[in-house]
Amino acid sequence: MTNGKLKFGVLVVALLGIAALLVLQQLEIKRLAAENADLRTQLSQIASLKDSNEQLAEHLKAAVETSQANQNELMRLRGQGSRLRQLEEENMQLKAQRQQLDRQISEAQLAAASSQQAQATPVAVINPATIIPDLNTTDLGTLELTDGIAARFDLGGGTNCVVTPTALSDGNLTMQIKAEVTNADGTVSELATSRITARPGQHCSISVGDRMIALAVKLK
Repeated sequence: MTNGKLKFGVLVVALLGIAALLVLQQLEIKRLAAENADLRTQLSQIASLKDSNEQLAEHLKAAVETSQANQNELMRLRGQGSRLRQLEEENMQLKAQRQQLDRQISEAQLAAASSQQAQATPVAVINPATIIPDLNTTDLGTLELTDGIAARFDLGGGTNCVVTPTALSDGNLTMQIKAEVTNADGTVSELATSRITARPGQHCSISVGDRMIALAVKLK
């Protein structure tokens, strides 16, 4: 009887131990399941964070590429601005040079026109019989000069007369007559210039400034 109770007590204790173990196992299983769910949640969050990080990395990369492109565009625009300013400066210099060249061309054309006009201006061949003596007339008489060689004559008071004869194909002579004055410092200033055409040895007169010059020229 005592052995039976003892066996029964041992069996109860064993059953209680098994029940306790089962309860502990169930609790451990629930804890592990909860931890597993928590881990799954964390893994899901980590995956979401990874996707977010990848998206942020892509956005950052795109932003860096855009910034680099903007910087390159800015540098290109700055280079174009610098080149544009250089072209504007070169254009201004070219305009100034062109204006200067135009002025030089205009001056040359005016000088050529004046020279042609002076050469084309008809000069009268004056008949000796029509010469009327005047107080301002200086008669140089008959001069023997060399074709194309200027000859200087003193008119008094520091004033000189320079006569340059040029033979023409028709046998006449064209005489350029200049009136010059010698300044106190020794320099010479031109007062006036005139031209006259006459036959060799023909006595004629022409106004040169405020003077009348009378002369007859023969070539040597």
